[in-house]
Amino acid sequence: MSQIEIAQIIEQIKQEITVDSNGHGKASIRATARLAGVSAVAVLKTLDSVNQEPSKLAQVLMESGFDAVNLNQWRTNGIPDIAIAIILDYYAYEAARYCTKQAKLICRAFKTIGVRAWMQDIMGWTKPTTQQPEQPPAPALPPVEQRLHTLVLAMKTLAELTGGRLNPYMEQQVKDYAANLLAEHNRKMLTPSKECWLGVVNFAESELGKKVPISGSHYRGHLGTWVRTFYPQLGDRQEDRLVNGTQQSVYIYACHDPVVAAGLTKAIEEFFAHPEPAAALKQAGAFSKKAVVTA
Repeated sequence: MSQIEIAQIIEQIKQEITVDSNGHGKASIRATARLAGVSAVAVLKTLDSVNQEPSKLAQVLMESGFDAVNLNQWRTNGIPDIAIAIILDYYAYEAARYCTKQAKLICRAFKTIGVRAWMQDIMGWTKPTTQQPEQPPAPALPPVEQRLHTLVLAMKTLAELTGGRLNPYMEQQVKDYAANLLAEHNRKMLTPSKECWLGVVNFAESELGKKVPISGSHYRGHLGTWVRTFYPQLGDRQEDRLVNGTQQSVYIYACHDPVVAAGLTKAIEEFFAHPEPAAALKQAGAFSKKAVVTA
């Protein structure tokens, strides 16, 4: 299990994680199972066993303060962050032949942060500015300096487990995460900006909900070339970004501009509606010279 695969799993299950107003996180059974590197059926069997003969994991959960009612409710309400930490620890160290390398990797990487703080980070949760007197105060996130230190420790653990061979995507992700932490530290001092610059693939996937494939007739490289060929008026700004493991110059567009956003939307819809976009691009001479990466 590589770092990029783990990063992809975390991104895929993000929508199955919730954090309430008090900062308490929950995740679906499927998301919990994917983090632990086991099947959702295995987790379901653990929850079902509490009504008959509790499995070893069910016993561990009940010894930690959860009862049969709690485990039954998790099927529909989601598994709380504290229980997820126990499940990850179980499949990392206590499940004997059912232990998974993925559970151990994730458990070690995020144990110093804590599952709850990790969920709060990826969901962008912040402590409410006002608190209701009848409710206990929600736990605050550690200072930025402490979170950066924790991130360094987590990456050191990953480096030790992988022999120092970190995937370029993971390195880029860590750099982005550290930059976000520093930006958060100075956010109150910055002038608010409504600008949003995205590559055409990012715009298609995040704003239009399209799934842009990495191969085939409608793959992402052809989409970028389509916009540069038939809609050059949308802009020519370039920026160095990580593409296929290396830094390359790519075209980005002012998606905060309604005219540009509308133009990108039209271009993307036309691209996916065309039966043979490669043929249309070839006829327009798009492949006559090497172009800058446009994805």
